[in-house]
Amino acid sequence: MTPSTAIQQPSGVTAQPSPPPIAGPRPAAQPNFWDRTIRIVLTIALIVGYFQFHGQFTTWLQESVLSRFGEVHAKTIDSGLVAVLLLTVVVILRKTLARDKRYYAPLLISSILIMGDAAFGILESHASPLLARMTGGLLTRYSPTFVVIFTTILAEMFLGRFFYGKWPHLASAYVSGISAGILIKSPLLWPFVMCGLISITSKYVLRVGDRHLWNPTNFGVTMMLFLAPEQVASLTVQAGNEIWAPFVIWILGGLILYQLGRLHQPVAFVLAFVPLSILRAWWTGHPILTELTPITSPMFQLYIFFMITDPRTTTKSKWSQTVVVVLVAVAETFFRLVFRDQHSLYHALFTVGPISNLIEIVYLARMQRATAGPEVTPAVS
Repeated sequence: MTPSTAIQQPSGVTAQPSPPPIAGPRPAAQPNFWDRTIRIVLTIALIVGYFQFHGQFTTWLQESVLSRFGEVHAKTIDSGLVAVLLLTVVVILRKTLARDKRYYAPLLISSILIMGDAAFGILESHASPLLARMTGGLLTRYSPTFVVIFTTILAEMFLGRFFYGKWPHLASAYVSGISAGILIKSPLLWPFVMCGLISITSKYVLRVGDRHLWNPTNFGVTMMLFLAPEQVASLTVQAGNEIWAPFVIWILGGLILYQLGRLHQPVAFVLAFVPLSILRAWWTGHPILTELTPITSPMFQLYIFFMITDPRTTTKSKWSQTVVVVLVAVAETFFRLVFRDQHSLYHALFTVGPISNLIEIVYLARMQRATAGPEVTPAVS
Protein backbone atom coordinates (compact mmCIF):
# COMPACT_ATOMS: atom_id res chain seq x y z
CA MET A 1 0.00 0.00 0.00
CA THR A 2 1.55 3.28 -1.06
CA PRO A 3 1.74 6.40 1.13
CA SER A 4 -0.81 8.04 -1.14
CA THR A 5 -3.53 5.54 -0.23
CA ALA A 6 -2.86 4.86 3.47
CA ILE A 7 -0.99 6.50 6.35
CA GLN A 8 0.84 4.37 8.92
CA GLN A 9 0.32 5.78 12.39
CA PRO A 10 2.88 5.25 15.16
CA SER A 11 0.46 2.91 16.94
CA GLY A 12 0.40 0.62 13.91
CA VAL A 13 -3.14 1.49 12.93
CA THR A 14 -3.64 2.23 9.28
CA ALA A 15 -5.95 5.24 8.66
CA GLN A 16 -7.80 5.90 5.48
CA PRO A 17 -6.87 9.10 3.69
CA SER A 18 -9.12 12.16 4.12
CA PRO A 19 -11.49 12.70 1.22
CA PRO A 20 -10.51 15.49 -1.12
CA PRO A 21 -12.13 18.84 -0.26
CA ILE A 22 -15.37 19.52 -2.07
CA ALA A 23 -15.07 22.44 -4.38
CA GLY A 24 -17.67 25.03 -3.38
CA PRO A 25 -18.59 28.36 -4.85
CA ARG A 26 -15.89 30.95 -4.66
CA PRO A 27 -16.51 33.76 -2.19
CA ALA A 28 -17.95 36.86 -3.76
CA ALA A 29 -15.30 39.29 -4.80
CA GLN A 30 -15.12 42.42 -2.70
CA PRO A 31 -15.98 45.58 -4.58
CA ASN A 32 -12.90 47.47 -5.72
CA PHE A 33 -12.66 50.57 -3.54
CA TRP A 34 -10.79 52.67 -6.07
CA ASP A 35 -13.03 51.63 -8.96
CA ARG A 36 -16.12 52.63 -7.00
CA THR A 37 -14.51 55.88 -5.81
CA ILE A 38 -13.49 56.88 -9.34
CA ARG A 39 -17.01 56.21 -10.64
CA ILE A 40 -18.61 58.30 -7.89
CA VAL A 41 -16.13 61.17 -8.31
CA LEU A 42 -16.66 61.14 -12.08
CA THR A 43 -20.43 61.25 -11.54
CA ILE A 44 -20.17 64.21 -9.18
CA ALA A 45 -17.84 65.99 -11.63
CA LEU A 46 -20.36 65.49 -14.45
CA ILE A 47 -23.21 66.90 -12.35
CA VAL A 48 -21.19 69.90 -11.16
CA GLY A 49 -19.92 70.53 -14.69
CA TYR A 50 -23.46 70.41 -16.05
CA PHE A 51 -24.69 73.07 -13.65
CA GLN A 52 -21.63 75.25 -14.17
CA PHE A 53 -21.45 75.19 -17.97
CA HIS A 54 -24.81 74.02 -19.34
CA GLY A 55 -25.90 77.61 -20.04
CA GLN A 56 -22.91 78.29 -22.27
CA PHE A 57 -23.17 74.87 -23.89
CA THR A 58 -26.89 75.34 -24.61
CA THR A 59 -26.20 78.70 -26.23
CA TRP A 60 -23.41 77.21 -28.33
CA LEU A 61 -25.66 74.38 -29.49
CA GLN A 62 -28.39 76.82 -30.46
CA GLU A 63 -26.05 79.03 -32.45
CA SER A 64 -23.58 76.67 -34.08
CA VAL A 65 -25.12 73.21 -34.34
CA LEU A 66 -28.91 73.23 -34.22
CA SER A 67 -29.48 76.47 -36.11
CA ARG A 68 -29.53 74.57 -39.41
CA PHE A 69 -32.64 72.73 -38.23
CA GLY A 70 -34.51 75.93 -37.47
CA GLU A 71 -35.36 77.64 -34.21
CA VAL A 72 -34.92 75.35 -31.20
CA HIS A 73 -36.14 76.34 -27.75
CA ALA A 74 -33.55 76.35 -24.94
CA LYS A 75 -35.80 74.16 -22.76
CA THR A 76 -35.81 71.51 -25.47
CA ILE A 77 -32.02 71.49 -25.59
CA ASP A 78 -31.85 71.36 -21.79
CA SER A 79 -34.21 68.39 -21.79
CA GLY A 80 -31.96 66.56 -24.23
CA LEU A 81 -28.85 67.39 -22.20
CA VAL A 82 -30.51 66.12 -19.02
CA ALA A 83 -31.51 62.85 -20.69
CA VAL A 84 -27.96 62.31 -21.98
CA LEU A 85 -26.47 63.18 -18.59
CA LEU A 86 -28.74 60.81 -16.66
CA LEU A 87 -28.07 57.99 -19.12
CA THR A 88 -24.33 58.60 -18.76
CA VAL A 89 -24.57 58.53 -14.95
CA VAL A 90 -26.49 55.24 -15.02
CA VAL A 91 -23.86 53.70 -17.32
CA ILE A 92 -21.02 54.90 -15.07
CA LEU A 93 -22.67 53.63 -11.88
CA ARG A 94 -24.27 50.47 -13.27
CA LYS A 95 -22.03 48.10 -11.26
CA THR A 96 -22.40 50.10 -8.08
CA LEU A 97 -26.18 50.33 -8.44
CA ALA A 98 -26.50 46.60 -9.09
CA ARG A 99 -24.39 45.80 -6.02
CA ASP A 100 -25.82 48.19 -3.45
CA LYS A 101 -29.42 49.46 -3.32
CA ARG A 102 -28.37 52.31 -1.05
CA TYR A 103 -27.26 54.17 -4.19
CA TYR A 104 -30.79 54.21 -5.61
CA ALA A 105 -31.77 57.23 -3.50
CA PRO A 106 -28.73 59.33 -4.56
CA LEU A 107 -29.50 58.54 -8.21
CA LEU A 108 -33.14 59.57 -7.83
CA ILE A 109 -32.41 62.79 -5.96
CA SER A 110 -29.70 63.72 -8.47
CA SER A 111 -32.35 63.31 -11.17
CA ILE A 112 -34.71 65.61 -9.26
CA LEU A 113 -31.92 68.14 -8.86
CA ILE A 114 -30.98 68.16 -12.55
CA MET A 115 -34.44 68.00 -14.05
CA GLY A 116 -35.93 70.35 -11.48
CA ASP A 117 -33.35 73.00 -12.25
CA ALA A 118 -33.68 72.52 -16.01
CA ALA A 119 -37.47 72.87 -15.87
CA PHE A 120 -38.01 75.24 -12.94
CA GLY A 121 -34.64 76.84 -12.11
CA ILE A 122 -34.77 75.68 -8.49
CA LEU A 123 -31.09 76.24 -7.60
CA GLU A 124 -29.73 79.37 -5.97
CA SER A 125 -26.73 81.06 -7.59
CA HIS A 126 -24.50 83.36 -5.52
CA ALA A 127 -21.87 85.77 -6.81
CA SER A 128 -18.35 85.32 -5.41
CA PRO A 129 -15.58 87.88 -6.10
CA LEU A 130 -13.12 85.58 -4.31
CA LEU A 131 -13.96 82.69 -6.64
CA ALA A 132 -13.59 85.01 -9.63
CA ARG A 133 -10.12 86.08 -8.49
CA MET A 134 -9.03 82.51 -7.78
CA THR A 135 -10.13 81.26 -11.22
CA GLY A 136 -9.06 84.30 -13.21
CA GLY A 137 -12.66 85.21 -13.95
CA LEU A 138 -13.58 81.76 -15.32
CA LEU A 139 -15.99 81.13 -12.44
CA THR A 140 -17.80 84.09 -10.92
CA ARG A 141 -20.80 82.39 -9.30
CA TYR A 142 -21.41 79.22 -7.31
CA SER A 143 -24.39 77.22 -6.11
CA PRO A 144 -24.69 76.89 -2.31
CA THR A 145 -26.31 73.51 -2.92
CA PHE A 146 -22.90 72.00 -3.67
CA VAL A 147 -21.44 73.67 -0.58
CA VAL A 148 -24.10 72.09 1.63
CA ILE A 149 -23.54 68.68 0.00
CA PHE A 150 -19.86 68.93 0.91
CA THR A 151 -20.84 70.05 4.42
CA THR A 152 -23.24 67.17 5.08
CA ILE A 153 -20.75 64.59 3.82
CA LEU A 154 -18.00 65.93 6.10
CA ALA A 155 -20.39 66.10 9.05
CA GLU A 156 -21.56 62.52 8.46
CA MET A 157 -17.99 61.25 8.30
CA PHE A 158 -16.97 63.03 11.51
CA LEU A 159 -20.07 62.11 13.54
CA GLY A 160 -20.16 58.52 12.32
CA ARG A 161 -16.51 58.05 13.25
CA PHE A 162 -16.97 59.81 16.60
CA PHE A 163 -20.12 57.96 17.72
CA TYR A 164 -19.53 54.50 16.24
CA GLY A 165 -15.80 54.33 15.54
CA LYS A 166 -16.20 53.58 11.83
CA TRP A 167 -16.73 55.43 8.57
CA PRO A 168 -20.44 55.60 7.69
CA HIS A 169 -22.02 55.07 4.30
CA LEU A 170 -22.37 58.51 2.73
CA ALA A 171 -25.47 58.00 0.57
CA SER A 172 -27.74 59.44 3.28
CA ALA A 173 -25.52 62.51 3.73
CA TYR A 174 -25.54 63.13 -0.03
CA VAL A 175 -29.35 62.94 -0.10
CA SER A 176 -29.64 65.29 2.90
CA GLY A 177 -27.22 67.77 1.31
CA ILE A 178 -29.09 67.95 -1.99
CA SER A 179 -32.47 68.16 -0.22
CA ALA A 180 -31.33 71.02 2.00
CA GLY A 181 -29.70 72.79 -0.95
CA ILE A 182 -32.90 72.60 -2.99
CA LEU A 183 -35.40 73.42 -0.26
CA ILE A 184 -33.60 76.31 1.46
CA LYS A 185 -33.76 79.73 -0.19
CA SER A 186 -31.54 82.56 1.07
CA PRO A 187 -29.19 85.23 -0.34
CA LEU A 188 -26.69 84.18 2.35
CA LEU A 189 -24.54 81.05 2.50
CA TRP A 190 -24.68 80.30 6.22
CA PRO A 191 -28.36 79.16 6.29
CA PHE A 192 -27.55 76.41 3.78
CA VAL A 193 -24.57 75.23 5.82
CA MET A 194 -26.47 75.45 9.11
CA CYS A 195 -29.41 73.50 7.70
CA GLY A 196 -27.07 70.72 6.56
CA LEU A 197 -25.33 70.56 9.95
CA ILE A 198 -28.62 70.50 11.88
CA SER A 199 -29.99 67.77 9.60
CA ILE A 200 -27.02 65.43 10.01
CA THR A 201 -26.56 66.09 13.74
CA SER A 202 -30.22 65.28 14.44
CA LYS A 203 -29.61 61.72 13.23
CA TYR A 204 -27.08 61.11 16.00
CA VAL A 205 -28.66 63.10 18.84
CA LEU A 206 -32.46 62.92 18.53
CA ARG A 207 -32.88 59.17 18.63
CA VAL A 208 -34.28 56.32 20.69
CA GLY A 209 -32.16 53.19 20.55
CA ASP A 210 -31.12 52.56 16.96
CA ARG A 211 -33.76 54.87 15.43
CA HIS A 212 -33.72 58.62 14.91
CA LEU A 213 -37.16 60.17 15.30
CA TRP A 214 -37.25 62.90 12.65
CA ASN A 215 -36.42 62.79 8.99
CA PRO A 216 -33.10 64.72 8.98
CA THR A 217 -33.86 67.20 6.20
CA ASN A 218 -37.41 67.78 7.39
CA PHE A 219 -36.04 68.59 10.85
CA GLY A 220 -33.27 70.83 9.49
CA VAL A 221 -35.50 72.85 7.16
CA THR A 222 -38.22 73.22 9.81
CA MET A 223 -35.69 74.46 12.37
CA MET A 224 -34.20 77.00 9.96
CA LEU A 225 -37.63 78.36 9.04
CA PHE A 226 -38.35 78.74 12.77
CA LEU A 227 -34.99 80.14 13.89
CA ALA A 228 -34.23 82.50 11.00
CA PRO A 229 -37.50 83.37 9.23
CA GLU A 230 -36.17 86.74 8.04
CA GLN A 231 -33.11 85.25 6.31
CA VAL A 232 -34.55 81.92 5.18
CA ALA A 233 -37.41 80.93 2.90
CA SER A 234 -38.32 77.57 1.42
CA LEU A 235 -38.83 76.28 -2.09
CA THR A 236 -42.50 76.79 -2.83
CA VAL A 237 -44.98 74.12 -3.83
CA GLN A 238 -45.84 76.01 -7.01
CA ALA A 239 -45.00 74.37 -10.32
CA GLY A 240 -44.34 75.56 -13.83
CA ASN A 241 -45.70 74.49 -17.19
CA GLU A 242 -43.05 71.82 -17.83
CA ILE A 243 -44.71 68.45 -17.29
CA TRP A 244 -41.86 66.29 -18.64
CA ALA A 245 -39.69 66.74 -15.53
CA PRO A 246 -42.18 65.44 -12.93
CA PHE A 247 -43.26 62.72 -15.35
CA VAL A 248 -39.69 61.36 -15.63
CA ILE A 249 -39.19 61.71 -11.87
CA TRP A 250 -42.40 59.79 -11.15
CA ILE A 251 -41.38 56.96 -13.49
CA LEU A 252 -37.85 56.70 -12.09
CA GLY A 253 -38.97 57.20 -8.48
CA GLY A 254 -41.74 54.65 -8.85
CA LEU A 255 -39.37 52.02 -10.23
CA ILE A 256 -36.83 52.62 -7.46
CA LEU A 257 -39.36 52.61 -4.62
CA TYR A 258 -40.96 49.47 -6.07
CA GLN A 259 -37.58 47.75 -5.91
CA LEU A 260 -37.19 48.93 -2.30
CA GLY A 261 -40.73 47.84 -1.32
CA ARG A 262 -41.87 51.38 -0.43
CA LEU A 263 -43.99 52.45 -3.40
CA HIS A 264 -47.16 52.13 -1.30
CA GLN A 265 -46.18 55.18 0.79
CA PRO A 266 -46.14 57.89 -1.91
CA VAL A 267 -49.14 56.26 -3.61
CA ALA A 268 -51.14 56.36 -0.37
CA PHE A 269 -50.13 59.96 0.27
CA VAL A 270 -51.19 61.10 -3.20
CA LEU A 271 -54.47 59.17 -2.97
CA ALA A 272 -55.16 61.01 0.30
CA PHE A 273 -53.88 64.36 -0.95
CA VAL A 274 -56.19 64.51 -3.98
CA PRO A 275 -59.57 64.30 -2.16
CA LEU A 276 -58.21 66.57 0.57
CA SER A 277 -57.32 69.08 -2.16
CA ILE A 278 -60.95 69.01 -3.30
CA LEU A 279 -62.00 69.62 0.31
CA ARG A 280 -59.59 72.56 0.58
CA ALA A 281 -60.89 74.01 -2.69
CA TRP A 282 -64.47 73.80 -1.41
CA TRP A 283 -63.52 75.31 1.95
CA THR A 284 -61.43 78.21 0.60
CA GLY A 285 -63.23 78.85 -2.68
CA HIS A 286 -60.00 78.33 -4.65
CA PRO A 287 -60.08 76.51 -8.01
CA ILE A 288 -59.48 72.79 -7.65
CA LEU A 289 -56.43 72.95 -9.94
CA THR A 290 -54.85 75.51 -7.63
CA GLU A 291 -54.96 72.98 -4.80
CA LEU A 292 -53.81 70.09 -7.01
CA THR A 293 -50.87 71.68 -8.86
CA PRO A 294 -48.38 71.27 -5.96
CA ILE A 295 -48.22 67.59 -6.97
CA THR A 296 -46.02 68.53 -9.96
CA SER A 297 -43.58 70.75 -8.01
CA PRO A 298 -39.97 69.71 -7.22
CA MET A 299 -40.63 70.23 -3.51
CA PHE A 300 -43.50 67.74 -3.63
CA GLN A 301 -41.28 65.16 -5.35
CA LEU A 302 -38.67 65.46 -2.60
CA TYR A 303 -41.39 65.16 -0.01
CA ILE A 304 -43.11 62.02 -1.29
CA PHE A 305 -40.02 60.17 -2.52
CA PHE A 306 -37.62 60.92 0.35
CA MET A 307 -39.11 62.50 3.48
CA ILE A 308 -42.16 60.30 4.05
CA THR A 309 -40.38 57.13 2.83
CA ASP A 310 -37.14 57.44 4.84
CA PRO A 311 -36.54 53.86 6.10
CA ARG A 312 -34.86 55.00 9.33
CA THR A 313 -37.65 57.36 10.41
CA THR A 314 -40.78 55.46 9.41
CA THR A 315 -42.64 52.65 11.10
CA LYS A 316 -41.82 49.03 10.32
CA SER A 317 -44.95 47.42 8.86
CA LYS A 318 -46.56 48.38 5.56
CA TRP A 319 -50.01 48.88 7.06
CA SER A 320 -48.70 51.29 9.69
CA GLN A 321 -46.62 53.14 7.08
CA THR A 322 -49.77 53.59 5.00
CA VAL A 323 -51.75 54.85 8.00
CA VAL A 324 -48.99 57.29 8.95
CA VAL A 325 -48.69 58.92 5.49
CA VAL A 326 -52.48 59.33 5.34
CA LEU A 327 -52.36 61.01 8.76
CA VAL A 328 -49.58 63.27 7.48
CA ALA A 329 -51.79 64.31 4.55
CA VAL A 330 -54.68 65.01 6.93
CA ALA A 331 -52.43 67.02 9.27
CA GLU A 332 -51.12 69.02 6.30
CA THR A 333 -54.66 70.02 5.34
CA PHE A 334 -55.49 70.85 8.98
CA PHE A 335 -52.46 73.12 9.39
CA ARG A 336 -53.11 74.85 6.09
CA LEU A 337 -56.81 75.50 6.66
CA VAL A 338 -56.80 76.29 10.38
CA PHE A 339 -53.49 78.15 10.74
CA ARG A 340 -53.03 79.29 7.12
CA ASP A 341 -49.64 77.61 7.37
CA GLN A 342 -47.43 78.19 4.32
CA HIS A 343 -45.09 75.39 5.44
CA SER A 344 -47.80 72.86 6.29
CA LEU A 345 -46.05 69.99 4.49
CA TYR A 346 -42.96 70.33 6.69
CA HIS A 347 -44.95 70.81 9.91
CA ALA A 348 -47.27 67.86 9.22
CA LEU A 349 -44.40 65.38 8.95
CA PHE A 350 -42.48 67.13 11.74
CA THR A 351 -45.45 66.46 14.05
CA VAL A 352 -46.88 63.12 12.93
CA GLY A 353 -43.60 61.36 12.11
CA PRO A 354 -41.89 61.29 15.53
CA ILE A 355 -45.17 60.65 17.39
CA SER A 356 -45.88 57.56 15.27
CA ASN A 357 -42.30 56.37 15.75
CA LEU A 358 -42.48 56.77 19.53
CA ILE A 359 -45.81 54.90 19.69
CA GLU A 360 -44.32 51.99 17.74
CA ILE A 361 -41.11 51.97 19.80
CA VAL A 362 -43.07 51.79 23.08
CA TYR A 363 -45.45 49.14 21.68
CA LEU A 364 -42.63 46.91 20.41
CA ALA A 365 -40.77 47.24 23.72
CA ARG A 366 -43.85 46.11 25.67
CA MET A 367 -44.44 43.23 23.28
CA GLN A 368 -40.84 42.13 23.70
CA ARG A 369 -41.14 42.18 27.49
CA ALA A 370 -44.43 40.28 27.35
CA THR A 371 -42.92 37.63 25.09
CA ALA A 372 -39.87 37.23 27.32
CA GLY A 373 -42.13 36.56 30.35
CA PRO A 374 -41.51 37.42 34.00
CA GLU A 375 -37.99 37.30 35.25
CA VAL A 376 -37.40 34.26 37.50
CA THR A 377 -35.24 34.76 40.60
CA PRO A 378 -33.46 31.56 41.69
CA ALA A 379 -34.35 30.36 45.22
CA VAL A 380 -31.63 30.62 47.83
CA SER A 381 -31.38 27.59 50.14
